[in-house]
Amino acid sequence: MYPTLFISHRAPNIILSDSKSKRNFEKFALSLELPKYIIIVSAHYVTKDLKIISPEANKIMYDFYGFEDELYKVTYEINSDKSLTNNLIEKLKNENINISVDENRKSYDHGVWNVLALFYKKLDIPVLQLSIPYSYSEAELINLGEKLKAFKNDAMIICSGGITHNLGDMSFSSIVKPYAKEFNDKIKNIIENGNEEELININSDVNFYKNHPSKEHFLPLYIAFGNAIEKRGKSFNSEIQYSNISMESFVFDEKDKL
Repeated sequence: MYPTLFISHRAPNIILSDSKSKRNFEKFALSLELPKYIIIVSAHYVTKDLKIISPEANKIMYDFYGFEDELYKVTYEINSDKSLTNNLIEKLKNENINISVDENRKSYDHGVWNVLALFYKKLDIPVLQLSIPYSYSEAELINLGEKLKAFKNDAMIICSGGITHNLGDMSFSSIVKPYAKEFNDKIKNIIENGNEEELININSDVNFYKNHPSKEHFLPLYIAFGNAIEKRGKSFNSEIQYSNISMESFVFDEKDKL
């Protein structure tokens, strides 16, 4: 059985320069066994209803602007798989989860390839990407994660987003904004204690919308939490960059911990 990961992915240029988080991700990746394939959710693929990327997907997109020219020259080989896609659709539909192929989505956003490039310099296994359905409630996202447990013996589920994501208030100051640290610490405590009720109701926290003017970067955490057999997750990276961007990342169902 493979672990479930929640990754705070930051800006795509993390792959170009040295940082504590980059080093921690690369080190942590060495502890992971290579699964048969990966199922990944990214904050940068949001649809009304649940979708899965086209099985013909085989390239990356540069879905960002204003970064170093070098970043737009990065290449990364990545592919989906038709048989695995059909199997996932069939099993989820059997669990009363409505899902369809997004035939217009044939490339992977930076929330996918940027994370995978930090973990795997070369990736020779299929990657299936699910959308974040914005019609789902928090409880329904957790339930989706629960249904994805059926794939954990063969696939590693990775959820890519951010514990905080207020780009409008970020800065190059080394002083961490209190609202970001307070919220980050609260989420870390919730995850380390497996507190589902508090996680579902977190948007009532005074600091939630200060950290998430829009919710898409936080939503993958619900899927990761639902996918966990052992709800108490473990942080394997703690850093706040640009004064308010948390890189806090969690592993659930770590090897030898079940």
